[in-house]
Amino acid sequence: MRFDVVETMEHALDTVFSTHRDRLVETVVFLDDVERVECRSEVRHASGVLEQVHLWHGSPSVLPLLVRGMVPPHLLQWRQRTLWDEPGRLATWEITVPGLGNAVESRGTNRYESVGSGTRIRIEGDFQFRPGEVEGLSKAVPAAAVPMIEQVVVKLIVPLVKRSGAAVARLLQQEQRR
Repeated sequence: MRFDVVETMEHALDTVFSTHRDRLVETVVFLDDVERVECRSEVRHASGVLEQVHLWHGSPSVLPLLVRGMVPPHLLQWRQRTLWDEPGRLATWEITVPGLGNAVESRGTNRYESVGSGTRIRIEGDFQFRPGEVEGLSKAVPAAAVPMIEQVVVKLIVPLVKRSGAAVARLLQQEQRR
């Protein structure tokens, strides 16, 4: 299922891009639905592209109270691999949920653009839920429910993406006040 998000902030392009890339872990204090983010690896390729792998730990508070106790903590973790192309101001990412193997996958791009003295981030992505990829999961999740599950998850992803951009802006605003 496709999703598109546009986030605009009143901070310079270079500052927003580098903060998002280099200081992601610091922005988590502004994200109530994320407990923490860990940078697991960072590699600069010969092409100049920076590859980072982060492990996100979501908060159970994002789940409806009715299902909160049924979702184990390992299913609230996701791995994000991002390739940062600084000259192109482009981040290409993929997200997987290790606890669900190949059943969940999300891919997309963040394009950072100057807008006056501020920055616009265009986030385009795709989310796929494939219960047949995990033994036993296809029996628990009927094929007819897959589109509904994808819609629910995308409704969780889009606000988190917007809050992530807002978290970068809040971090920068906090620093400007000092």
